[in-house]
Amino acid sequence: MTTWIDARRATMDEIAAFARDFPFAILPVGSFEQHGPHLPLDTDNRIAEAMAIETARRSVGMVLPVLNVGYAWVWRGKPGIVTLRFDTYMAVIRDIAESLSGWGVKALFVLSAHGSNPQPVKHAIRELIHEKHDIAVLNSLYAGLKEMLAECDSEQWANDIHAEEIETALMLAIAPELVHMDRAAADYPPVPDDYGKSELSMGMFMRSGVFGDPTPATADKGRRWLELGGRRSAELWLGYLRRRGLYTQQMVT
Repeated sequence: MTTWIDARRATMDEIAAFARDFPFAILPVGSFEQHGPHLPLDTDNRIAEAMAIETARRSVGMVLPVLNVGYAWVWRGKPGIVTLRFDTYMAVIRDIAESLSGWGVKALFVLSAHGSNPQPVKHAIRELIHEKHDIAVLNSLYAGLKEMLAECDSEQWANDIHAEEIETALMLAIAPELVHMDRAAADYPPVPDDYGKSELSMGMFMRSGVFGDPTPATADKGRRWLELGGRRSAELWLGYLRRRGLYTQQMVT
């Protein structure tokens, strides 16, 4: 019996039958925002969706449609940016959890590929979902990032990644036709002293939109990192379910 399903391709009856045996869901959450001159605005959504499917293949759950507008306050005013407010994003996550709980889903994994999403998700879990709805919620940026960074051939910008080697490599593996490597170039904007300590955000001092060096990225690295991210995220998800007594099976390697 398969332990995962792509909810986008399933009928209501198929989802109902799956949920009776496996009442678990994985929600990929991304963002619609700039990713420099060489990557599409849809980058985080495509990575989130691919990571969610890789995670589900190794674990359990129905993969929901990607939530393709995120909390992207940092890029406000930049061409193409679409963002939700912090409180709005919290409410959206609450509403999704409430909807799932209403028809029997017992646990939800909110798997993000955009670094600002986990903050409103965390507060939605604490303030709007916990002890109010009968559903357990796990919140994470896709796992394995430290290992990916250790394998990079480029230097990390500050303590963040954006449109650099990792995201570019993942996109070369996921949607190579959308990646313009002829436009890719390293960019390491200076880090102001009050970055992360005030209202100052990456969007206020960006130059090209790249934070790091995308040029060493390859599709082979992207495929390896996609597998790594899916494997580590599956370990996290299954551990979460086991600790709550919801599921006892081991990971599919």
